[in-house]
Amino acid sequence: MCAWVPHDDNKWDLKETKHATKVFNKAGKLLKENGITLAYHAHGYEFRPYKDGTLFDYMAENAEDFTFELDVFWAHHGGADPLALMKKYPSKFTLLHLKDMENGVKGNNTGHEDVETNLVLGQGQVDIAGTVAEAKELGIEYMFIEDESSRVVEQVPQSLEYLESLKSPEIGIQLYSLRNEFPKDVPGTFAKIKEWGIKNLEDGNDGTYGFTMDEYKTMLAENNLKMVSVSAPFDELQNSPETVLERAKTYGAKYVVCFWIPHNGTDFTLADTEKAIEVFNTAGKLFEEAGVLLTYHPHGYEFRPYKGITLMDHMIKKSAYFDFEMDVYWFAHPGEDPIAWLRKYPEEFKLMHLKDCEKGTEGNQTGESDVETNVVLGTGQIDMAAIVAEAKKMGLEYLFIEDESSKVVDQVPQSLEFLENLEK
Repeated sequence: MCAWVPHDDNKWDLKETKHATKVFNKAGKLLKENGITLAYHAHGYEFRPYKDGTLFDYMAENAEDFTFELDVFWAHHGGADPLALMKKYPSKFTLLHLKDMENGVKGNNTGHEDVETNLVLGQGQVDIAGTVAEAKELGIEYMFIEDESSRVVEQVPQSLEYLESLKSPEIGIQLYSLRNEFPKDVPGTFAKIKEWGIKNLEDGNDGTYGFTMDEYKTMLAENNLKMVSVSAPFDELQNSPETVLERAKTYGAKYVVCFWIPHNGTDFTLADTEKAIEVFNTAGKLFEEAGVLLTYHPHGYEFRPYKGITLMDHMIKKSAYFDFEMDVYWFAHPGEDPIAWLRKYPEEFKLMHLKDCEKGTEGNQTGESDVETNVVLGTGQIDMAAIVAEAKKMGLEYLFIEDESSKVVDQVPQSLEFLENLEK
């Protein structure tokens, strides 16, 4: 790897670019003949304008016998989009430097920086999650953490923890899917979930079906199941958030989710929204202090217009102490684009429900639908593959299959097969 091309201070133009490209091709050819790949590590000055692109474009398009090590900091600092570069030149990048940049810092294309703007990965203005996901897609073999700040010893462990969190989301199931099976046979239904290969659960406001909490947890343990997200009715969050928190702690769950905001019929108003924001922020603050995250699961009625945006936007902007669980069905059903919302608010969605909708189904903003329109993932009108890919880029931790139809027992294995095929 070559990390710098000598040039006179801030002078870097086509002449230097052509010379460097020639040197790298010559050396790269020799190295290639001996089984070694040469990579050039750009430092930002290469992103100066040239014709309809940049001088980096010239290098990339003429790199016959060398490749590039993409330093995401220097690409971003130089005015380029690291993710767009990888998509534009998918075969040109063989190595990656992961380095984040403090929010608010303005870059330049001089190759000079303040090293103290290097932050813990995921805390700055560089899209580390998206870049890492794209690098994995391209098969880039090595990604090197680089932190030139004086805080490197403290920050590297935190950066490693962040990268660990970017692993593919774990698949789970929302237990409401099996609301008709549990009353007949609780142990047998848990055994069925284990047979499917699912380990992560989100409960569905149905309690423990007459078993004590200890008995219920024993059945979970016997089937290698873990309750990672617990449900919380709105009234309980409003009147007794401490009992919700205690339930989450009892299960060892990291997340709490509320599925519904009470409102009059199909009339969801600003007043309903403001009340929910207050309740969620109050409970969420309590939970956050205990290491538990509160999320709200929209059902479509939140997308009604409000001051040029929607009530959903308003809620997100006021969500100081709570986040969101995206049910892709309930975003698509009222006519919204789930991927667009993930990209619009990349820090707000922590969990996801995977639920597909039968082709030809007409949606609404009422929060009501026919459960029999729930179909095997990938066979309906929602672009499940693209949504799952985006969820991975965003670092969502759990994706729960939810199938409310009467065909759930037959459909869940097929949905799992669809998700498994996405990994191939």
